[in-house]
Amino acid sequence: MLQSILSNLSIILLMHLIIQALNNYKKHLPNMLYLFLLVMTVSASVITMFYLPIEFEGYRVDLRMIPLIFLAYFGNWRLTLPILLIVCVWRVLIGGVGTIPGILFGMIGPTLLTLAVYKNNKFSSSYLDKILLFTACWFISDFPIIFIIPNGLEIFKSIFFLRYTSLLGAASVLYYFVLMERKRYNLNNQLEFIAWHDSLTKLLNRNKFFEIVEEKRKATNENHYLAMVDLDYFKKLNDTYGHVVGDQILSEIGSIFKNYENEYVKVGRYGGEEFIIYQGHTNFDQAVQYLEAIQKEIRTTPFYIDEDLSTYVTVSIGIAELKKGMNLQEAVKRADQNLYIAKEKGRDQIEASEVHTKRISITVGAE
Repeated sequence: MLQSILSNLSIILLMHLIIQALNNYKKHLPNMLYLFLLVMTVSASVITMFYLPIEFEGYRVDLRMIPLIFLAYFGNWRLTLPILLIVCVWRVLIGGVGTIPGILFGMIGPTLLTLAVYKNNKFSSSYLDKILLFTACWFISDFPIIFIIPNGLEIFKSIFFLRYTSLLGAASVLYYFVLMERKRYNLNNQLEFIAWHDSLTKLLNRNKFFEIVEEKRKATNENHYLAMVDLDYFKKLNDTYGHVVGDQILSEIGSIFKNYENEYVKVGRYGGEEFIIYQGHTNFDQAVQYLEAIQKEIRTTPFYIDEDLSTYVTVSIGIAELKKGMNLQEAVKRADQNLYIAKEKGRDQIEASEVHTKRISITVGAE
């Protein structure tokens, strides 16, 4: 019996290991292939346990419900129900005594209960909450024994302790590994964020920004634009209020930029008080309008030095088109040239003379 329990547990942990590997390579797999492999992994694990039953007083069971409950608990119904259907059909094809009760009470009941009660990821729920869930699922699975088979009450009394503790113990072991993987995943995301972002503004650093831009320009033939943004008179601001205030303003401007980011707009800190903006899937007029909106919000936002003192800042912007086949650094150079022109013209402007043969200069002074 112990050997059978350990065999079932080994299958469950192997399933977790494969899922962990799939999640690690998820970014490199097409989404449909990832989902297919995930469905096959969980289905194969449940089906394998059909052939490795655990005998309690001559009554044969297994730990098949554990992968299904975990999937329903941490996943969603779109992924859980197809797997539930696959394993139920397989169990019907195997046939034998107890097929229908095993499907209804051993798989469908616990899975649907979990889906009904837990609609979202519940890492934050208490351990008692999880114990109660597995207790309820165990009860759904085993209590019908009393009514379905001869001498059901005696069999239930003789196996319930070992059956319940084996289910709860195996589930606890799996949850421990899931929790450790979750912590590793969160730590890895934190380390990636630190490696890819500027520590002060929380915007993308220059290297990661260029990497993302290259990926996006390869993914679509739509128009692409780069804009260089520079804070006006930032040295004077630092000299007047100090570098601590200057850093605070840079951080707050970074937050403004973050509000404008989306799938087609990315912002990075280029260095010092300079920022760089990528816009894709747009035309020139829309790109300029987007920059105008950012420029206006920065211009009209009060930056507080202390409770009674605030200041206002403006930005100058140069925009350039990232044309097909153009070197990324060439586009940056053209945007930087336009930024220089915008500053020469009095600052707080958007300059796009390099985008079209006819010079385009947009002055958006304070209203």
